[in-house]
Amino acid sequence: MSSLNGEPSFAAFVSQLTLREKVSLLSGNSFNTTPGVERLGIPRIKVADSINGIRPSSLKDDMTTASFPSTTCLGSTWDKELLHRMGERLAHQARLKSAQVVLGPTINIHRDPRAGRNFECFSEDPLLSGQLAAAIVNGLQKQGVGACPKHFVCNDSETMRHFYNVAESPNCRGLREIYLAAWQHMLRESDPVAVMTAYNKVDGTFCSENGTLITDILRRTWGYRGVTMSDWFATRSTAASIKAGLDLEMPFPILRGAKLVQEVESRAVTVAELDQRVLKMLELRDRTKDCHSDEPERSEISDETNAIARELVASGMVLLKNVAETLPLEPSQQLKVAVIGEFANDPVVTGGGSASCKPQYKQKPLDFLQEAFSKHGTVQYAPGVRTRRIIPVAPTAQLTAADGRQGVDVSYFNDDNPSQPILTEFQPVPHVSMLGQHEFKPSLHVPGSRLELTTTLTPSTTGTHTLAVRCTGAFTLSVNNSPILSRAIQPAITTEQFLFNHTLLETRHEKGLPMLAGTPYAIHLVVHSRTELMPHGEPTPYSATLCFEEEYSEETAIHTAAALAQSADVSLVFCGRSAQYESEGFDLEEMAMPANQTALIRAVAAVAKRTVLVLYCGNPIDVSPFVDEVEAVVLAHFPGQEGAAALVDVLTGRVNPSGRLATTWWVRLKEAPSFGAFPAAEGENGVEIRYEEGVRMGYRCEDLARRARWPFGFGLSYTTFRYGGLCLVVDEEAEPARLMCSVEVSNTGGREGREVVQLYVRPSKSQSAWRPERELKSFAKVQLQPGEKKVVKLQVDLKVACSYWDEAALTWRLEEGTYGVQVGSCQQEFNVMKTRAWNHL
Repeated sequence: MSSLNGEPSFAAFVSQLTLREKVSLLSGNSFNTTPGVERLGIPRIKVADSINGIRPSSLKDDMTTASFPSTTCLGSTWDKELLHRMGERLAHQARLKSAQVVLGPTINIHRDPRAGRNFECFSEDPLLSGQLAAAIVNGLQKQGVGACPKHFVCNDSETMRHFYNVAESPNCRGLREIYLAAWQHMLRESDPVAVMTAYNKVDGTFCSENGTLITDILRRTWGYRGVTMSDWFATRSTAASIKAGLDLEMPFPILRGAKLVQEVESRAVTVAELDQRVLKMLELRDRTKDCHSDEPERSEISDETNAIARELVASGMVLLKNVAETLPLEPSQQLKVAVIGEFANDPVVTGGGSASCKPQYKQKPLDFLQEAFSKHGTVQYAPGVRTRRIIPVAPTAQLTAADGRQGVDVSYFNDDNPSQPILTEFQPVPHVSMLGQHEFKPSLHVPGSRLELTTTLTPSTTGTHTLAVRCTGAFTLSVNNSPILSRAIQPAITTEQFLFNHTLLETRHEKGLPMLAGTPYAIHLVVHSRTELMPHGEPTPYSATLCFEEEYSEETAIHTAAALAQSADVSLVFCGRSAQYESEGFDLEEMAMPANQTALIRAVAAVAKRTVLVLYCGNPIDVSPFVDEVEAVVLAHFPGQEGAAALVDVLTGRVNPSGRLATTWWVRLKEAPSFGAFPAAEGENGVEIRYEEGVRMGYRCEDLARRARWPFGFGLSYTTFRYGGLCLVVDEEAEPARLMCSVEVSNTGGREGREVVQLYVRPSKSQSAWRPERELKSFAKVQLQPGEKKVVKLQVDLKVACSYWDEAALTWRLEEGTYGVQVGSCQQEFNVMKTRAWNHL
């Protein structure tokens, strides 16, 4: 047996390992590495987040990386071939960061439009999620870099994700037909080297030690042969996780290491059980190429990578509304274009959390629009309102340290010697962040210390300005030796909230502080360490950030934008959300647009000749307050570093939009099937979530036409398509039996375009169990020139197409009856689909 590299297999070394060497292989030894065994030449394994951009090893590293669009954008492409090519480029990026395994893709389901991490997941539909994920996995692993899809399973909410229980059986229809089905579809078409388990419980047991999920379903039923690893700090037991089939604890040996050695020596864990887990970790090394993980990480701008990133964005952007052919804008028409909104000049690139990254460059839509209309027409800009959940970090240019440099001085003190600093240092940015013992300053006591930040702040304008502090402990902020802001107790936060939900750390001077332009103000911030270490072995945070924002008038900003719009032929309004709103670590509280953005949109639309709204978001937005007042709406998602170029390509017609929604946009929040059962809440048995809607989630719900603003699969084009010649054949001689479908698709408009052909199956009316009105079973994307016609062929396993999960018999059941097929698109309405049926006996 040999490895992927043609060398002897590492799996053959199990018998040569000592007990402690075996145990060492079953836990990480840093946030992104697992140890090797030097005496046997067994290399370590390095992992890296994520498919939206391969991040460097250190959380503090400013190294850039190629930034791809968010996974909601990838889902909206409906393009497996393109995502396979993306996977190949991700492998190249992973090698630049010396990683053998990429942590992704994320295939949790869009159950609720408030879920904070939806932007890094594909869809509400399990088949679309699973097949697109498989395409990325195959592209990555074709190049010898492993993929680790996550999070298995039901981490569909961020609120209390370490603790909540999904109070449903793994054998209920909801889990089998929706949440587990996404993984099953992925595993039918790919074989990832690893799978990451979720933080939460399912049916009362944490996913990291849930033998029903890991051993019974994933391994025995589905035949999965790769590694299972915990999410970071998600392992909850020693022996139980080993027996359940969890191979790797990340990121450190908290519940393994010496504890696991003791469990083996006491025979609570058998050597055979241990060896099963060790074998998987050795096989992981056989299935991935050695990426020389000790080499320096680097960032390399690649034309090939950028071209795919741009194609992905253009293919995933969704044209949601386009009255009277407002779009595309023709630069040759000498238009006066008003560009409005801060995102036009400082665009959103990504959501927040482990799927975020620092792009190699940041394009501005404003620059590309000015270039597009430079020969014909004019482009003018108004920034509009500011939209943010937190106050920005005080700008370095307005700060002066004691020695005259731009920045701050920071001193560290231990409580047992409070007058003598153990260290004093200069920093250009008023931000100190330490996470865990390995990042604490040498000799600094935690608990039992404080830091002091001093600087001089000089405002550029006169006004009532806002000062704020974000920190992890009690603090006092003084201006000119007068305390103006303090907090006597530390915020009640978890480590992940420290990392992702910065609003919980922030305290503002709500009334504002009157300050004069050009006048220096002495700033002194004292922040104390937390009074105890974090539980569950998680690293303890210690941070302090000085925040500052000068006063501005929203009323004036909106008035200025409206005046610009009134004089223009067309107004482009850039709005939506950023990583401050959609992120790992917390969920949204509502679907609504930030109120000041709604006011801006309505003010512009009231006076503009034509209004085009560009939306940045990962989650659906309630557009009810303004959608009828604008002529066009373009969903840009979180588009990555090539987003601006691709967006202007779409706006000006250089690219015909071909994205189709991978998730339903509801008329209002209460129409979402999960409304009232999200997020997690305290119940009789602790913190829990119930999937009360069962399989009636997303587009599968009842009364969809009334409840949906724009349904799953919807998206407009600058051209038109026609379907005809639908042919259906059931091949029951094949193994397995298959549904074969062909349909003629014609481009009946005047522009080249790409159409997403969607195949849905309607259940038999004689079914013994309730079934959704229709379910996606296959899809394809086809490119057509004006007047061109192509025959598109689709096929699907008949059991996959027509069966449902029988909860009583614990099996997939295919009942005899007459099933319907819809093939077409949701470009206009559902009724454009062609319907046929056949009898299955």
